[in-house]
Amino acid sequence: MSTSQAMQPPDLADAMSMLDQVHRRPTLAGIAQAARLLLPHAEPLSTQTLRLGCVASFTIDPLRPAVELQALRDGLALETYLAPFGQFDRDLIDPSSGLSRFNPDVVLVAIRLADVCPNIYDAFNSLTADAVRKLLDEWFTRLESALRTFRERCGAYLLVMNYEQPVSPSLGLADRTTACSQSAILHDANKRLNEMVASLGSARVMDYDALVARHGRESWSDRRNALYARIPIAPNYYWHFAGFVQRYIRPLRGLTRKVLVLDADHTLWGGVLGDVGQEGIALGPDYPGNAYVAFQRRVLELYHRGVVLCLASKNQPGSVEAALEQHPAMVLRPRHFAAMRVNWEPKPRNLQSMAEELNLGIDSFVFVDDSEVECELVLRTLPRVRTVPLPREPADYTAVIDALDCFDQFAISAEDRQRGELYRAEAGRRQLQQAVVDMPTFYRRLEMKITLTVNDARQIARAAQMTQRTNQFNMNTRRCTEDEIRACMNSPSHEVVTLALADRFGDNGVVGLAILEKSAPDWVLSQFLMSCRVLGRTVEQAFIAWIARRAFEAGAHGLVGLFVPTAKNKPFAGFYVSCGFAAAGSRDGVEQFTLALAAADTKIPDWIEVIHPFPTEGA
Repeated sequence: MSTSQAMQPPDLADAMSMLDQVHRRPTLAGIAQAARLLLPHAEPLSTQTLRLGCVASFTIDPLRPAVELQALRDGLALETYLAPFGQFDRDLIDPSSGLSRFNPDVVLVAIRLADVCPNIYDAFNSLTADAVRKLLDEWFTRLESALRTFRERCGAYLLVMNYEQPVSPSLGLADRTTACSQSAILHDANKRLNEMVASLGSARVMDYDALVARHGRESWSDRRNALYARIPIAPNYYWHFAGFVQRYIRPLRGLTRKVLVLDADHTLWGGVLGDVGQEGIALGPDYPGNAYVAFQRRVLELYHRGVVLCLASKNQPGSVEAALEQHPAMVLRPRHFAAMRVNWEPKPRNLQSMAEELNLGIDSFVFVDDSEVECELVLRTLPRVRTVPLPREPADYTAVIDALDCFDQFAISAEDRQRGELYRAEAGRRQLQQAVVDMPTFYRRLEMKITLTVNDARQIARAAQMTQRTNQFNMNTRRCTEDEIRACMNSPSHEVVTLALADRFGDNGVVGLAILEKSAPDWVLSQFLMSCRVLGRTVEQAFIAWIARRAFEAGAHGLVGLFVPTAKNKPFAGFYVSCGFAAAGSRDGVEQFTLALAAADTKIPDWIEVIHPFPTEGA
């Protein structure tokens, strides 16, 4: 890209291609070039923005371009504030500090215990147990005071790095057998940090120690840079540290991926099925077949974590399905795939088709293939899809799956673990719909049952997760933490309503959420969303009818619905009007709709059975 080209916003495909190249070979020169060409255009290349504040005990400025580029890979434009070197206390405590004026959405607290309590690392053997405890008590008092002071005036989400173990414990081999060893002290310090951060609300500990261990404690730090520039991270790990930061930001902004699309030949097994047949593919107890078995097992673990699996293979229709069903060494079976495309169509077209079938955004897809050509085609055609080429050595395939942190979320619910089965069950529903004459008949044959609960503490984690992951049928895509959901449940002026759906094909789990402000004379829907996989069955209309009836019987005159248009929630745009609401204008980008409850139709369709329609709060 020339200098003149750099003045214009780059094409999205070119930008994603450049970021993909940096990710594969993250050199300082590559990061610097990508930052120069892409970061000035981050907003037009992104789907959302975030204000990230950073306070650190070390020099973090050189890592900023990598952090912002890693965010850009997820379609997130970062506006970043870096506190002056070592001034984390002042920036957290002082209401006139740069961090306070910046008003961040998220704050990275990158404070190393080695920087603030260096004797625990460098002079441990000269310290008594009481001296170590005193050092830690003083540090945690200082840290907690700063964080709580900041929390009192700012609701930004706090991401706090934990403390890494030393490369070589001070007591050597005796470290493992000594009660008050260096390793034990640091383990206890991290446990104490976890408890303190959990008490702050809207905060989480980042496992920095695991990051260092994964890449190698010995090589993680460049000793000269650490002493000369106060940077404890070697330059060849800047990109990995940035990815570590983005790994924790991603779930906060609903950017976690949901779908893994796999090739078949040379991916699920070795060889070309059409050439060698089932009996000739490499899949079994011996190398290289056992490498493919190991790969499938890793993928199956993702499936049981809630990742939706799909398959796109250029093969004779029916051949891949038969191999998945019949081969004795196969780990992944047809039931594990929510959608399959076995044909000779271009893979981008097949991915778009599966996205439409599953009713999921294409930016929630990850595509894995052994062919660099196919990966490049998908990247160029569908740049929002995360493309992952497999290495030449099949023994390395499992490492590719292990590195896919884009599926991470902070909690795994029962609904997550069943997600693959839920999407698979959709195939049965689609077949039923094709077999019936009219929609009411189809709905009745589904035998739908909805269960609604109000302020059910058991649903806090699921409710928060839905706000973080639901983008399309979501009135404002506002992300909520578990603490915020809990606060609404405990507030006398709010109600948190969750909706679970079951039908003849299975239990869909909790798929709907509404947060109500019980103001007078009208109740306000401050949050309303539903999982896209259950849309179009009149459940969303029944949910509104149930809420309207509840509000009316509580004495409300009207129900107010809010809508904040985003790039992703267009499917929600006409929903209120379809439920009988009237447009009531807009203010500050928020559209308002009102439903007069005295005249509203709150009847639930006869094809939906409501279980426990008005349960006891907190049950």
